[in-house]
Amino acid sequence: MDVPPIAPPFRTPLRSWLRAHAPEILFALLLLAVLPMRDLWAPDEPDFAQCVKEMRLRGDWLLPWLNGAPYSEKPILYYWVMKGFAVVLDALTGGLGFTQGVAAWALRLPSVIAAVAFLSAFRRWAGRFLEPGTAEPAALILAATPLWFWQSQFIQIDMLFSALLAWSWCCWLGGYLLLRGGAEQVPGEHRRWFLKAYFWLALAFLAKGPLAPVLSVLVLAAFLVWQRDFAVLRRARILAGLGITALLVAPWYVAAGLKGGAHYAYELIVFQNFERATKAWDHIQPWWKYGEYLLGDFFPWVLLLPALILHLRRERALADPAKRFLLLAFAVPFIFLSAVQSKQGKYLLMSYPFLALLLGDLIRRMDGARARRLGLVLAIALVLPAGILCAAGLGAGGAKLQAQLAPFLGAVRLMAIGLLAVAIATGWAAWRKKAAALVPAVALGLGLIYLVGGTWGFRLLDPAKSYRRWTAAVQPLIAGRQVFYWQTIRSGVMVYTDHLMPELRTAAALERLDPEARLVAQRGEWEQNAWGMSPALRARFEILLAVPTGGGEILLLRRKP
Repeated sequence: MDVPPIAPPFRTPLRSWLRAHAPEILFALLLLAVLPMRDLWAPDEPDFAQCVKEMRLRGDWLLPWLNGAPYSEKPILYYWVMKGFAVVLDALTGGLGFTQGVAAWALRLPSVIAAVAFLSAFRRWAGRFLEPGTAEPAALILAATPLWFWQSQFIQIDMLFSALLAWSWCCWLGGYLLLRGGAEQVPGEHRRWFLKAYFWLALAFLAKGPLAPVLSVLVLAAFLVWQRDFAVLRRARILAGLGITALLVAPWYVAAGLKGGAHYAYELIVFQNFERATKAWDHIQPWWKYGEYLLGDFFPWVLLLPALILHLRRERALADPAKRFLLLAFAVPFIFLSAVQSKQGKYLLMSYPFLALLLGDLIRRMDGARARRLGLVLAIALVLPAGILCAAGLGAGGAKLQAQLAPFLGAVRLMAIGLLAVAIATGWAAWRKKAAALVPAVALGLGLIYLVGGTWGFRLLDPAKSYRRWTAAVQPLIAGRQVFYWQTIRSGVMVYTDHLMPELRTAAALERLDPEARLVAQRGEWEQNAWGMSPALRARFEILLAVPTGGGEILLLRRKP
């Protein structure tokens, strides 16, 4: 009698698990391939690294420090996570890649983990609360969005904050749908979803401050007005939510204010939030700027938005409470942040998961004719950057551009070929009316482009943007000396050295500088006749070292005796 072969243990469950989690697994592998390919890049990454370095040197878990002073830019959560990763991975790896207590790859892991964990939870949540077939295309759209990929491998607070805040909103909507839809799997399940929403909201507050509750109140208020359902607040555990937020947030704010002093508390609470919103001093843009950001940050899916608007109107989809919430979770932050003076594309990051869910629902409902039209739109959109890259790779743009591109031609040509292949595959799937293949084809193709650019491209760019060359050159010249910095510190100049560099911001301070001390400056700021600087004052200093870094030049100077 024939005996059937025995399957290797766990083979089928493993394959099933891999298949079920393919989007987040592929996304995680992409990020892990990219994260060690470059060093700290200005402007933000060296600042965060320096904060972690100084927290480790001081043994301080309560306050972030930058250049010897408490740093009020953001609350503490992200610094806790970065320092925790640095301490643990430094010990586990024996200092692999660490210099002065920091390693770029280790400090990127919080963003990587936040992005991948959110993507996984987001897929499961959509599969539970939304129509079947929405979760998969939405997850692929989100993972392949350029801004989501970039922030997922960058040392910056925005991915962690956006993941926490967006998940809080998902949890609240889940509780509402259970409460009003009556589809609870166990009695009282809606209460747990509401409580989870407040817990994650409190963590988002600890990550980036009052913006989290402000946006949450606006989104929920707009939703309940549209629903005409303020009665739900009696069952949404609002008082418990306030208690959770106070319990998690208040102790650190109180302790940090007491330790940092009144000036630190003012900057943390008032200056960095209310004054930054009403009297911005950087990234000042016109009200319509987020529409422009959307074109690049959400490419190529942004081209489907007109079809989405028509779909929501024709199908009367906005009668569904879930669709209403998804639309408001994108539109309310977009409108509110457009009214704020300071604008950056990453500020909208928490809204993109909800826009991806709306597009996922659109794609789920596409028939053959609509799949052909929208698929061809995506294909044409991909042809445009592919054509630009092809032209640049073949010598277009003039001698100056070609000289700048010369070190990168191999990566540029490979990305151009890849984008053309993706465009052709997308167009073929569209022409054959294979709606289910459109999003996977585009997402996989964009992922491969990110892989080439994030490994080969980042490696080629890194020598010009990294501060390693500067550090190696300057370290022998500043050993044992006092070092100062002209104007506002760029942390990359000191993060790998063993020096702090107090800032000098007046001509009088420069006049008092000891000839044995050293001064660091960006050439552009040093040669600018501002803040009391003049040609006569510059003439009293001697340039000891000049190192091109990050598109500029860093100077080491001393005052002539």
